[in-house]
Formats: sequence, structure tokens, C-alpha cells
Amino acid sequence: MQRMEVLAKQPYFKEIAEYHCELAQAALLRSDMPAARAEIERALATYRGCARANVIAGDVEAQAGDHRAAVEAWQRIESQNPAFLALVADRFASAFRGLRDLPTGIRVLRNYQAQYPSLDLLNALFTLTLEHDGPDAAATLIKDELARNPTLIGLDRLLEAQLLSSPPERRHDLELVKGLVGQHIKRLGLYKCDNCGFRARQYYWRCPGCQKWETYSPKRTEAPDGYA
Repeated sequence: MQRMEVLAKQPYFKEIAEYHCELAQAALLRSDMPAARAEIERALATYRGCARANVIAGDVEAQAGDHRAAVEAWQRIESQNPAFLALVADRFASAFRGLRDLPTGIRVLRNYQAQYPSLDLLNALFTLTLEHDGPDAAATLIKDELARNPTLIGLDRLLEAQLLSSPPERRHDLELVKGLVGQHIKRLGLYKCDNCGFRARQYYWRCPGCQKWETYSPKRTEAPDGYA
């Protein structure tokens, strides 16, 4: 009986946690770090599974210049809901640049991509690999990923890597193909509300369509508008 009561109250706890996250985000925007940290603690005290709280916690540490603490905060998301790691993929990349430790960043993102694949994790991993190991290694990464999970966004990254290492006489053709792929990508990479189906290019913690909290999948889809 007690377990059923807790489960029934879970949506309520989530909404209260989101309220504290909204306050934390507002405090972060005005650079009030103590207030932001206090609201993050309240959010997690209300609902330990609130991934957004650790997203903001990492943002607070990153803004304060503590990149290692930021990484640690974002890594805690894995134990809450690993799908939300996609939302902080670029943040991980930026933090490891700040730490001047791209090899560790590549290992971390590669591990996440292997376990919880997403377009955003792949893109961040590609970027760090390109910066640290060069276009050939980045192209190999994308080729391996395309063999497992073919996507147009992955193809676009492959073409980007090949352009950087191709001789001048081949670049025109590659640029033409990349341009065509890019036109299609503009209609892809959308977030979708699981409750009402509303699609958006940015992630919303609260759906603009149905006003429900955390109904968006944190993983973008390549299905265009009008498709399930």
C-alpha cells in the first residue's frame, strides 16, 4: 500500500522538483550561485531522480570555472536517467576543453555513446575526436557508427571529416553532396513530446503544446514533421 501511494505521488514530486529547478535556472541567469545551489538541493531532496537538477548543477559549476565539478555533476545523470546525457553532450565537450584533457573527454563520450547512443553524444564525440586526433580518426568513428546506425546527421559529419582531408580536386563534389545533405538535415533532429506529439528544435522541460512536465524525449529524432 505504501509503495502504491509513493508511486501515485511521484508526478507531484516531479512537478515540485521542476519548480525548484526553474528557480535555480533563474538564479543562475543572474549569477546568484548560492541561491542556484540551494534550489538544486531542494529539487533533489524532493525528487532524487530529477535529472534537470544535475544538468543545472553542472552549469553552475561550469559558470564558476570548476570544470571538473561540472563533469561530476553531469555524470550523476547516468544513475538517474541516462537518456538525459544527450542534453549535456556538448557541455561535456566544453568542460574537457576547459580541463585541457580531450583524451579523457573522448573516452567518456565514447563510453556513453556505446551504451546510450544519441545524435548529440555522437556529434560531441565527433567534434572532440576531430580536434584531438584529426579528420581521419573522426571519419573512422563516423563510419563505424553509420554501420551500426545509419543517419543523415552522421553522414553529414563524415562528409565534414572527408572534406578536411581530401585533395582540392575532390572537395567540390564533396561540398555539393554535403550541401544537399545539409538541406535535408534542416528538417530533422527534432525533439518530440511523448504526450501530445508536439515537435520542436529545442528541448523543453515543459511542453509548449500540452503543458506537461518532462514529456519530451531527450533524444532527438531524424523523423521529419508529419511522421511518427
